[in-house]
Amino acid sequence: MDVNTSKENLITDLSDLVKGINRKEMYIDILYTFERSTGILKTLTDEKLIYHPENAGFVVRCYKKGIWREIATQSLDKLRSIIEKIVKFPIEKGNSIELKNFGAWTCDKEILGEIPLDSIDIEYKYNKIAEIQNKIANMDKRIINPIVSYGDSIIEKVFVNNEGCELYQKYPQIRIFIQPIVKEGNVVDFDYFTKSGQYGFELIENLTEEELRGVVNDSIELLNAKQPPSGKFSVILDPDMAGLVAHESFGHGLEADQVIRKRSYLEKLYNKQVASELVNISDSPVEKRARGSFFFDDDGIKSEKSILVKDGILINFLHDRYTASALNMKPRGNGRREAYNFKLFVRMTNTFFEPKDWKLDEMIHELNNGIILEKGFFGMEDPLGGGMQVTSKKGYMIKNGEKSQILKAITLSGPVLNLLKSIDAVSKGPIELRGGTCGKGYEDYVPVTSGGVYIKVKEAVVGPG
Repeated sequence: MDVNTSKENLITDLSDLVKGINRKEMYIDILYTFERSTGILKTLTDEKLIYHPENAGFVVRCYKKGIWREIATQSLDKLRSIIEKIVKFPIEKGNSIELKNFGAWTCDKEILGEIPLDSIDIEYKYNKIAEIQNKIANMDKRIINPIVSYGDSIIEKVFVNNEGCELYQKYPQIRIFIQPIVKEGNVVDFDYFTKSGQYGFELIENLTEEELRGVVNDSIELLNAKQPPSGKFSVILDPDMAGLVAHESFGHGLEADQVIRKRSYLEKLYNKQVASELVNISDSPVEKRARGSFFFDDDGIKSEKSILVKDGILINFLHDRYTASALNMKPRGNGRREAYNFKLFVRMTNTFFEPKDWKLDEMIHELNNGIILEKGFFGMEDPLGGGMQVTSKKGYMIKNGEKSQILKAITLSGPVLNLLKSIDAVSKGPIELRGGTCGKGYEDYVPVTSGGVYIKVKEAVVGPG
């Protein structure tokens, strides 16, 4: 925290600025965010090293008579004058939604990691990524470009409001993405490996030879992949593909800012069946060390798990303070900003299918003839129409209850609710999550994960990716 004060003094100073403002007359809060980040990209033809020692600032926000106003600044000294201006803004014609008082609470939480990110200098990080790239490059002569991308950040946040909240959190984010491009004859392909979470540099130090060789072998295997068939097939989705469906095709329609604007196909399906009775889907910012986790959101709401679909019934939307007030529901930590100078939106965190009681080999045997899709690679959101278009990196034909021919990228399409209602088996845990970054539309990126367990679908529309 590079404000010239301790976190305790900063919390006290910020609280003093808002606690005298009558909550009955208006709601006001201040969010401070600090981020230090490093990015490294290594390919055989290019390399990038990006270091941002500080991206820090404050945003003051108030709600009065149905109108939100907010001002962002990097200056602690300007906050008092900003607040004086913002609380005196003229009352304009707003809406009739009263912002609920969600009560005071306190938080002081910190995650460091076994090897704190700020204990490792940039040169060491760069050399380690170069070492990993070199190891991969020397594993097989068919590797023509071993791509390794690394990113980390240290995030600190302080939040206060005139409901009495005084909140602090600090946590690391780290992610590595490995993509060996391989070639044999005229065929070029690749698979990928990624690992992420709220860890220190131990995540990189603990990468194993088996993990590195595994992604190389997976890439080489794809050199023999065939184009997938088109049409309707029974399929199994691995946790990565299941998560892509849960997040891209389904989850964006649950963001309540879309719901209250009547831009979600799920608006009229609350408390109605949207999936097979075997299906339970959750969004949870409290998954331990997951990339999409935190102790409180940028709205000052305490993080809690949201069960979105229970036994096939839609029972929750995702909320910030405003949408929860508008729909008379409980917010559980889905108000998020990319940074202090970005708008707050309702966003997902860690979104996943919950486990049931099937074993994977039982599901494959039961499927008998069909396709298993693995490694989610691409997905499009359609919160208005509920259309689905998600693509795996690879798959396998299932013949006579066994895996057979490897397949190139496979796209699932059609209405997502049709797929969810056709699920007839869900595997046991553990839940597997893959970390990534999600934009609201084409910007406002925040860290997330998606995943879950294996799911089997009686009939799905597939085609080449």
